[in-house]
Amino acid sequence: MSIYKDCDIRGIYPDEVNEEIAYLIGRAAGSMVPAGSCFIVGGDVRISTPPLKENLIRGLVESGIHVTDIGIVPTPLLYFVIDYLHFRGGIMVTASHNPAAYNGFKILLDEMPITPKDIKEIQKRVLEKNFRNQLGQIDQVKNFEKEYLLFLKKFSTPPQRKLTLVVDCGNGSYSGLAPDFLTSLGYHVISLFCEPDGSFPNRPPNPSQPENLSALCQTILQHQADVGIAFDGDGDRVIFVDERGEVILPEHGMIFFIRHLFSSHSSNQKFVYDIKSSRIVADEVQRLGGIPLVERSGHTYIKTRLIREDAIMAGEISGHYFFREIHRDDGLFAAMVFLSYLSSQNSPLSKIIETYPTPHVTPDIRIQTRSFPNLLSTLKKSHSKEKNVTTIDGFRVDWIEGWGLVRKSVTEPMYTLRFEANQNANLFEIVHRFLYALPDVEQEILTRLKNNREIKTIDNGD
Repeated sequence: MSIYKDCDIRGIYPDEVNEEIAYLIGRAAGSMVPAGSCFIVGGDVRISTPPLKENLIRGLVESGIHVTDIGIVPTPLLYFVIDYLHFRGGIMVTASHNPAAYNGFKILLDEMPITPKDIKEIQKRVLEKNFRNQLGQIDQVKNFEKEYLLFLKKFSTPPQRKLTLVVDCGNGSYSGLAPDFLTSLGYHVISLFCEPDGSFPNRPPNPSQPENLSALCQTILQHQADVGIAFDGDGDRVIFVDERGEVILPEHGMIFFIRHLFSSHSSNQKFVYDIKSSRIVADEVQRLGGIPLVERSGHTYIKTRLIREDAIMAGEISGHYFFREIHRDDGLFAAMVFLSYLSSQNSPLSKIIETYPTPHVTPDIRIQTRSFPNLLSTLKKSHSKEKNVTTIDGFRVDWIEGWGLVRKSVTEPMYTLRFEANQNANLFEIVHRFLYALPDVEQEILTRLKNNREIKTIDNGD
């Protein structure tokens, strides 16, 4: 599968992403903006990041770009520095939540997020070696941690009650930075896996998989902490865990923010959410007088919609939270706001979450595209007479009783399927209604839901 994705570039090092590719991407991206443009370059903690970053910078400079290297940082810090210095754009060397063997590039060419069209243009220029030959320059490595943390602190409020936190950085880019900052806000912080290590020895960089957070859950119980916070490898995602050691569903995380935000703002505020989210998110926004806006999954799409709609906030079930105040996502900013809200409540987090509606929704179910090459076309044909069809991201059919969705993964040769029913007992009927024209696929999905641990995720209230 190509390293050129919809929202970024990533692959396995060094087979798919290596020093030569990094140099060529620098040449291509640098040639797509005016000569003399100023770029920020940073990288995550992965072992392969330093050589990739060095060659990326060389490519940018040889294409006429003025580069400021900010070293090893979380992705949100790189975005902050671009705004802080009023630079044209920047590139982060990271594979985000992917395993340690991967690396890649998150690219910002101007004030709006990069588009799939931009990614295709970079790919085209790399293949054709279509580069501008003009020498730029590079500044020595500069540290902007102090400025970043002062910026975040402007949005903070002192905790209204003392909270004990377990902060799991997963040995990623927020190691050291996040625990120190949250301590400075007045919280009692217990650090877990907060030493930077690009081999990610303690858990995979993806915290949205509950099985990756077993140590965090155990540590919360051991120390009787009030809440757990887990960041991904480059710090733009965050997952929350309650005082019982139970991982909070992403939709419940969104509702936690929604209830606090919408109670303190006028009506008709907009909230952007990704198409894979449960209906309970949109229902909650509407109940509080807001306007829910569905968008296709992916950082680029959600962030762009947030900015263009001037939405108060956006959320994605992968653990991205986007805020109007900063026009982007930021794992540490989200954690800071979450803790401020939690400290204002007298109830433990688990009791707060118990007041939220329970979604009867499956996790993502992945199947190989090569096994069912005609899946999308067959589904579209079989549901051609349905009225409530959405095609902004794959193919989704909505009924009163629930919905079914299939979309192609942008990172793997896989289909991702998800289903929701109004009642847990009706979930298998929704699967059948969506997949009746593909009995082999239906049987595989039903078997996995019945026999595998995936059923535990959906059997959460009945």
